[in-house]
This record gives sequence, structure tokens and C-alpha cells, in this order.
Amino acid sequence: METPVWKSLTLALPLMAACGGAPQQQEETSANAMELQQAPLTAPTATVRFLNGWTHSQHGAIVRGGTLVVDYDLYRMTDCHHSTYAGQQAWDTLAYVRFLPSGQLFSGSVKQATGSTSFVNKPFEVTVPSDATSVETWFFTSGRTCAPKYDSNYGQNYVFPVEAQSPSAVVWAGDWGGSFARDCEHRDGLADPIVIDSYVMERACKFVDADVYVPGVTDAATARPELIQAQVEFSVDGAATQHRWLAYQGRVGNNYRYRWNLAAEPLAYTPWNAYAFGFRYSTDGVSWYRIASGAGPTGGTARTVQRHF
Repeated sequence: METPVWKSLTLALPLMAACGGAPQQQEETSANAMELQQAPLTAPTATVRFLNGWTHSQHGAIVRGGTLVVDYDLYRMTDCHHSTYAGQQAWDTLAYVRFLPSGQLFSGSVKQATGSTSFVNKPFEVTVPSDATSVETWFFTSGRTCAPKYDSNYGQNYVFPVEAQSPSAVVWAGDWGGSFARDCEHRDGLADPIVIDSYVMERACKFVDADVYVPGVTDAATARPELIQAQVEFSVDGAATQHRWLAYQGRVGNNYRYRWNLAAEPLAYTPWNAYAFGFRYSTDGVSWYRIASGAGPTGGTARTVQRHF
């Protein structure tokens, strides 16, 4: 069978990039490669996110023997989104992940079709080789009726350090605070429940902060907030629990502060009565230190945001 032109482009063009080299698939069968990828029983997990708007972030230490998750927003490169053939999507976006110094290279799609013209992001996971000291990533989009395009930091690729082992575990989190006022200034202490009335909804900031302490990380001379994974866990009116990444705000004493910004659009334009929430922190993406109405590591019952408008 003749191979369509757009598929040939997908296979051939990435190999011509400066980022170059022939990719290995995750199902690499080489004995040497398998040996490099042996992971401990409790392998740490880190996530690197590439967001619409050309920003990217790292959540958690990328550790030898652990798992690296690449979470790519397909709307960073939209040129091929309307490329179709016989009524079906005829495009793809590939992630390339190369570990240094040995150069192990992996690739895979970051797109999952949910219909003939609909799709969602698909995380791409790789196991970190045991000799890695850094990792670089880039992305390539091609299709039947579009020009191929790279997302490679202008040919420099996106580079992240690899650690020999995970940082020490979280030992404390707390000191709730935030702002539901027009001045948008952090205030220590947090009401429970938090009440969102029409004034707050229309005129005030809406964010919740909490601090975390990790020995050797939050009190180190050089700030490395990417080593800590910080999330809000929440449920809307008793529905399934969701998780969102918190935003790093800076150092407070020997702690790091992370923030949950309550986006105005969901609050204003979706039906809801109450959010139940807590914060959780981790340095390996496996074991989590949770705070809510009680102290960590389990945190007790959830805190509440109530609607009153």
C-alpha cells in the first residue's frame, strides 16, 4: 500500500532537525537500554508541562530510574488542526525526549483523537535512564494538508536537569492565608467556609495560599520550587475529586508558598454551590502530604468554598 505523503513527512522530517538522532520507542528491546531503565519499586514521578501561550513548567524532580511525564498543550501549534483525509484527522504532534550524556532518544504522540475532528492532549511517559544527568525535549507537528512545524525553543530544545535521587520528603505544611479583597494582598488566616458573595465575585481577588517545608529544599540558598509538587484537590458539589497545580509565590522564612487562584469564569458561569478542597505536596509524586481543615500529613476533612450570589 502506498504511504500517504503526510505520514511520510511525520516519519522523516523530525530526523532532519538539529535536535536530530533516530528515536527509540518505549518498547525498546535492547538489553542495554532495558538495563538503563530499571526503576526502583517506588519510582518517583515528575511532570513537565508545555502550556498554550509558550510557557512551560516543571513539577517535581526528574530522578534517575523514575518516570518523566510530558504534558503538552496541542494548542501551542494549531497549524495542522484542520488537516483531514476522507473526513478523518490527518495530523499528529510528536514529543521527542533525549537523555544526556548517553543520548537515549524516545518519541511518541501527545494527541488522542476523541472523534473524527475532536482530540485531547495525551501525556507521554518515559523512564529516566540510570546514567542521565539532563533531559531535553522538543515537539513536531505535521499533517496531510499543512506545513510541518517544530516547537524546539528556537532550535535549543527545552532542557531540564536530572537528579541522582529524590529530595527529602515534606515534613510540614500549613499557615493558610490568601485574599478575597480588592487590594489583592495576602492575609494570614483563612475562613472556613470561604463565602463568595456578589461583591467578592465581581470586585475582589480570589486566591488561597499555604506554605510547605522540605529540609534541604525550601531552606536551601538557591530556590528550586520545581522540586516540589504542589496541588489543590477539590470536588464541586460532591462530584469526583480533581487536581490542579498550584502556583509558586516565593520563599517565606524557610518555607515555600504556593497559591490556588480561583478562576472567575468557572465560578461565574458554571452551576455550583460548594467547593470542598485541600492542598497536597510531594517530592516524589507518589507519597503526598495533605492539609485541609486539619494538619498534615492526612489533613482531616476538606475545607469549603460556598456560593452566596
